[in-house]
Amino acid sequence: MLFGLTWAADRCNAYGSPDVLDGHDGMERPFSLRPPWPVSFLLALSIIALAVPLLALLGMEAARLTTSERARLFGEARLTAERIAADLDQTMNGYIAILESLATTPALAEDDFATVHRQAEAALNSRGLYAFLRDVSGQQLFNTRLPYGTPLPVSKRADDEAFTEKHPYVSDVVTGDVAKKAVMAVSVPIFRNGKLRYVMSLSLEPSLMKALLDRQKIPPEWRATIADRKDVVIARTRLHEEFVGRSLGDAKNRDGAEQGKDLEGRDVKWGIAPSRVAGWTVYVSVPAALVDAAARDALLNYVLIVAAFTCVGVAGAVGVARVITKPLNMAEDAAKALGEGRKVEFKPTLVAEANAIGTALVEAAELREHAEQQILLLMREVNHRSKNMLAVVQAIARQMPSRDPKQFVREFSDRIVGLAASQDLLIESNWQGVRVADLVRSQLSLFRELIGTRIEITGPPVRLQPPAAQAIGMALHELATNASKYGALSEGNGDGKVLVSWHLEGTGEERAFVLVWTEENGPPVKPPERRGFGYTIMVAMVEKSLDATVSIDYAPGGLIWKVHAPARCTYEGPETSGGPAKRKS
Repeated sequence: MLFGLTWAADRCNAYGSPDVLDGHDGMERPFSLRPPWPVSFLLALSIIALAVPLLALLGMEAARLTTSERARLFGEARLTAERIAADLDQTMNGYIAILESLATTPALAEDDFATVHRQAEAALNSRGLYAFLRDVSGQQLFNTRLPYGTPLPVSKRADDEAFTEKHPYVSDVVTGDVAKKAVMAVSVPIFRNGKLRYVMSLSLEPSLMKALLDRQKIPPEWRATIADRKDVVIARTRLHEEFVGRSLGDAKNRDGAEQGKDLEGRDVKWGIAPSRVAGWTVYVSVPAALVDAAARDALLNYVLIVAAFTCVGVAGAVGVARVITKPLNMAEDAAKALGEGRKVEFKPTLVAEANAIGTALVEAAELREHAEQQILLLMREVNHRSKNMLAVVQAIARQMPSRDPKQFVREFSDRIVGLAASQDLLIESNWQGVRVADLVRSQLSLFRELIGTRIEITGPPVRLQPPAAQAIGMALHELATNASKYGALSEGNGDGKVLVSWHLEGTGEERAFVLVWTEENGPPVKPPERRGFGYTIMVAMVEKSLDATVSIDYAPGGLIWKVHAPARCTYEGPETSGGPAKRKS
């Protein structure tokens, strides 16, 4: 209890008031920017310290993701344009193959144009294709758009390269001399004996290219456009009829996937690919708003994912904070219980350090309880021994002669000094007994220079119990005083000697402690005429305290004082020469 009150006082001094002990002062006090800080705040700081560089990385990743999404859409637009251009090339190669097949018919070899006209009309008109044949001057010899024999014009300006370069050629958009509308021509030169003889051509209408674009199934907001070498629109996925034959103008962009405006006036990103066979260009436009929206959606999804993980992290941090603070609260409760002297309880938690603190507090409470019990026991022992000491002093005072006050004071003081010397030895040994040799030397301290010459002390290591040490100490002091006044140690008696010896004898219940004071070569000794208080100290007090038998022999050569006491007045065993001995039961 004394320990608990001291601890509580220290807490009051540290915090200024015992009211702080109410509640979790370390966990629930108003928050302040000044330390100390709660665990939850420190965890929040740790999360922020980790989150700042992470957020910077996330910001960089978000920017990269936005750029990547734009690049992805640009790439898709370009790939779509390339796919359409490849389909266009394949279609043109098919048309060239048809023309080359017609050019090798036997009828054409025999210049049977009527038969060739009939064969071409049967094979092509149902597919929306029209064939016409011209000689080297450009004069049309037949045209499947008209019956055979109908007069036909000279047509050479649209595909001069077929006549001059002598290889298959695809023209730009022109107004057909026969069709009277926008058409394109695919032409194949025909040779006889190494010389150009005819040019066989297919007349293509823009609707065929529109059908080719429709097969691509591009997203509704996207636009695909096929333009000729002069950037005139051949076909378009939307508003085809409105824009066929119109120039792209500023809307064209041949430098790759870049930003511009399409024919509808929309801000778009271009994907561009050339047709290697036709020489035309395929444009695929993606609205810029759609690109930005896709980038924003990707960024938003990324932010949502990051936010979700952040929320999970914060929730985890809150959970960890609770896991940490709960054991700390329990440890604080245990500490307050320890300070208030109440029972300390602590249940194991998930936090090893808190468990160590809680266990230490529980052990400290057990040690405190044990210490309080020892203190109470010691206080009772001190009270008991103080009463005994006062009783001894009272007995000394009552039994001493009081006729001469000065003599009474001197003799009373001497005896109190002897008693105090024995008491000092008991205190030094923690009241665990006094070694006989130490007790003898302390009572003969006034004659310490004679020890080893005129005073001989011999005996085995034996410890006396406290009551025995007090009684024998006072008796030895009385014997030393008398020897200095009247006996072997008196003045003018330089040959006098004192021998103090002791030993243990017997076994079992008969075992006894024997102490002998022998004076030699002193003045003649005779029994006293009356027995005073000194006799009481040397005989009666020792017999009563040790349950002993004391004898005094007034031999002519010197006084012999002998104590024969049961061995229970000593501590026996190996510890008698060292540490504290156990009291015999």
